[in-house]
Amino acid sequence: MSARAEFNNLLKSRLIPEFCSDPDRRLNIFGFVEKSNRLSEEDAEDFLRAWQAGLLSYKGRGQYIIGNAKVHEQFFWTGSKTAELRTFTLWMEPIISMGAIARLHLDYRWPISRLAAQSPDWAYDIIALGNGGPTAIVGEVKKTRAEVDDLFALMVQFGANPATPAPSLGKTRNAFKKILSLRKFPAPILWLIGPSRYELVFHVRYSGDLVSFEPASQNGLLFDG
Repeated sequence: MSARAEFNNLLKSRLIPEFCSDPDRRLNIFGFVEKSNRLSEEDAEDFLRAWQAGLLSYKGRGQYIIGNAKVHEQFFWTGSKTAELRTFTLWMEPIISMGAIARLHLDYRWPISRLAAQSPDWAYDIIALGNGGPTAIVGEVKKTRAEVDDLFALMVQFGANPATPAPSLGKTRNAFKKILSLRKFPAPILWLIGPSRYELVFHVRYSGDLVSFEPASQNGLLFDG
């Protein structure tokens, strides 16, 4: 059985019923928008590794935590409350995030206790904590390759221009927030992740308020004790 087929079985047998079990959401399983499930074979495989390794802890209402996370993650995005049949869709980013955290633990040897979804300032989707507590890796997940590339281009721009005023909207504000976070909580490794294991790894360099990025290999993700 392919990873996607196995994920689809899990989706229908566990994840969707759990999410619909909360009466406050006013959902039923028939409201799931099937075409929203665009998960690739690779991303399905990574999520299943997290699931099968027991890294996800169920907290009720269709929500889970992973590793040292404090934030409850859900895997669906809900539609209008006023619709006769309220719809909901698969939320790609948290699915990919869970798989990426599993890879840090299973492939790059990070203790699961040092990994979490969501940074304390909500700037990044993934953090890995080094010895003594400082952040060693910050990771951000996007649902398309283009979004990964656009985010990085904006981060380079804002990192090189500390006097730039904060943007007010959209993806520019999101990228600006990530640079502010790096200035406040310097992390040596930035990991940008898209679908199908499209990813960029960088060493982050700091000089005063200037933040720059140097391409790194996947070895930059390895736990070094």
